[in-house]
Amino acid sequence: MTKKDLQLIRLIDGNLRPNYTGLARKLGVSHTAIVKRVGKLLNMDLVRFSPLINVEKFNFRLVFILMEVTSDEYIDKLITRFRGCPRIISMFKVLGEYNLAVLVYAEDESVLNAILGTCMLRTAEGIRRSVVIPITSVLIGKYLSVRIPTKKLAKTPCGLVCSECRKYLRNECVGCPSTTYYRGFFATI
Repeated sequence: MTKKDLQLIRLIDGNLRPNYTGLARKLGVSHTAIVKRVGKLLNMDLVRFSPLINVEKFNFRLVFILMEVTSDEYIDKLITRFRGCPRIISMFKVLGEYNLAVLVYAEDESVLNAILGTCMLRTAEGIRRSVVIPITSVLIGKYLSVRIPTKKLAKTPCGLVCSECRKYLRNECVGCPSTTYYRGFFATI
């Protein structure tokens, strides 16, 4: 993957479109009918076209984090604080012993250790307990929606500053992909 490839993925994020002519042929309708239908689906927020990244090819580390959050108020606070976190692929409200589940990626083991202990959800206020489940291999669905930040901020979306982090200063973490301090894989963009 080259710098140009990463730029292309960034530019097409949210703007991918299907081959309307091919779909029209397959469905036996006009090109215009397909354009209108797809436009309607997009406007109704029922579908979104975006590039998915093969997490195995990037050799990303994936983990599920299950958390018991003390109240819905704290869940709302966590959603607000971490909504822009580029490392969070998905967040789910779940039933059972734990009430929040998050799918997270990291570039390697040292970054994973750094973010799990320093700046990730499980260290936030309102978390009663958590369990981290490392994903050893993706069996179905190896293409995931990993956000590639387009803006470089001084602070992370959750409000931390990488240049003040001990793990970042000791080169145990590449920093947040959303910041100017980031020195990981997506830094070439």
